[in-house]
Amino acid sequence: MKFKLLIEPKKEELVQAQVHQENEFTNKLKLFVLTNGNSNQIAAYDDKDLIALSLDQIVLITIIDNKIWAICSDNKKYQIRKRIYQLAGELPNNFWRINKSSIVNRYQIKRFKGTKSVGVNVIMKNGLTDYVSRRCFSKIRKELD
Repeated sequence: MKFKLLIEPKKEELVQAQVHQENEFTNKLKLFVLTNGNSNQIAAYDDKDLIALSLDQIVLITIIDNKIWAICSDNKKYQIRKRIYQLAGELPNNFWRINKSSIVNRYQIKRFKGTKSVGVNVIMKNGLTDYVSRRCFSKIRKELD
């Protein structure tokens, strides 16, 4: 593999990689380039286009039809090609796991509401709701105390 760096201040910045096949390294390189090394963004797909999605925009990350989706404050959905457990380990502390299939941005939470049974639902600022498992709710309560 060869590396070539051209510094031309008057031209638009461009990163181009010629590889034999796409792999984990090329995906990480693509994400790094698209986010400019900013860890406040995540790679997401708008249909087939790869975009850098700001974590501040994300309200809820959940599984829909066996795919991981990030739902933003404007209710747009973007697909994320990682597993929930991977995201739970990578996202900052303001993202809480609320059940086996969902993660929420704590700054986007409007309130928690008890259900008729023992359960608890979370209501987001954009109107979305999801259930909170007892195990996750006890962890959230400890963090809030």
